[in-house]
Amino acid sequence: MKTGAAFAVYAAASYAVLQRINDVVPEPYMDEIFHVLQAQRYCAGEFYEWDPKLTTPPGLYLASLVLRLCGLSCSVPNLRLVNWVLGLGLFWTIYRLVHRLHSSSTCAAAATMMLAMLPVPFFCNHLYYTDTASLLCVLLTYLLSLQQRHTAAAVVGGLSLWMRQTNVVWVALIGASAALHLHAREIISARNALSLQQSVVQLSGWATRWSNWRKSAAVWAPYAAVVALFGGFVMANGGIVLGDKQHHQAGLHLPQLFYFYAYTCVLSMPTVALALSRLAHSIRQRSKCAIVGCVAVVAIMAVCVKYFTVEHPFLLSDNRHYPFYIWKNLFRRHWTLRFLAIPFYLAAGHLVHASMRTYASPLWQLMWAACTAAVLVPSPLLEFRYFTVPFFLARLHMPLSSVRLIAIEFALFVLTNAVTIWVFLYRPFKWDSEPNSWQRFMW
Repeated sequence: MKTGAAFAVYAAASYAVLQRINDVVPEPYMDEIFHVLQAQRYCAGEFYEWDPKLTTPPGLYLASLVLRLCGLSCSVPNLRLVNWVLGLGLFWTIYRLVHRLHSSSTCAAAATMMLAMLPVPFFCNHLYYTDTASLLCVLLTYLLSLQQRHTAAAVVGGLSLWMRQTNVVWVALIGASAALHLHAREIISARNALSLQQSVVQLSGWATRWSNWRKSAAVWAPYAAVVALFGGFVMANGGIVLGDKQHHQAGLHLPQLFYFYAYTCVLSMPTVALALSRLAHSIRQRSKCAIVGCVAVVAIMAVCVKYFTVEHPFLLSDNRHYPFYIWKNLFRRHWTLRFLAIPFYLAAGHLVHASMRTYASPLWQLMWAACTAAVLVPSPLLEFRYFTVPFFLARLHMPLSSVRLIAIEFALFVLTNAVTIWVFLYRPFKWDSEPNSWQRFMW
């Protein structure tokens, strides 16, 4: 499929979804209630009015001022249209990243179409949420960095912080990766034969020479400036969260990493399944020391599950989100199920990293995993939207060359989108506490 044709099909299908949501759900829904009201305040020039329930910066509301420049009102359909347009920009950003990271692939358009249909972000593209703008800014930062346009990348990375504060972690990852690619290519390259231990040793030697930092300053300094400015904001604000700090307090939710790997493995199953044979082979070839090490990892994971599982009040009370039902019907059905899932978490982590091996070095994978942990572990709330950016960075570094596998993933995504959007639109329900309002299922 030609890229232009793929884009036209995607844009038409996405616009049809947008129009249908506007027809069936014309009023702001759930978090839209807060976002739409704040955007309309900005459109009215009330820039000093702020809803304390909002926890993210005003980047999306400022971007929505383009409606006023075009002579349009900041109505709910028009605000959703802003996100839809950002979703189109996301499509082309994904395409350029696929083309850049998989230059030998002959199915970049199909791979882009598949990734653009990822259920959670595709759903958010049609509501007035900050997720689309946040993901677009992070991926565009990565693309500009790969194109060696580091000042532009840092600027866009700075803009990403106006969409979501935790994007500072991805700006740091992209900056570190860019600096290493410039002066330690043999360490960071996916084509090297170095193990993680060898890479870390060589990196330590590289990092202890001040001349290397000085020579690479033109690369890492713009990103470091963004991170430093954000650090100043955190100090001035007294924390990373804006507004409703009571329900968004940082903690130590270690099993978030386990849920993320399971999520990534399930959504990428057709591709990660290719690594199953290597997993089976490694299990058969395990030495006694490796088996002992594996048992120790399982034991540590069990401790994390027992002592660091967090049940956020929103997770237990809000039956409009799918994680509520996963938690209620799986992990709360019997206490042992939380522990029985540990082997699956371990296998999922192995499969995800094994699938990234061709396109990401062990060192890059370690940095990505550390950044993923930095974003997810402090969050007490299990919400799939938080997994979107690390998932994309991982999936872009997995194989995208098999038309058959891409078609399978695409079909699964389309089916998931069709079901979840249909349920959202046509299977509403009511709470006894709010008999006059329809509630809807969503991610």
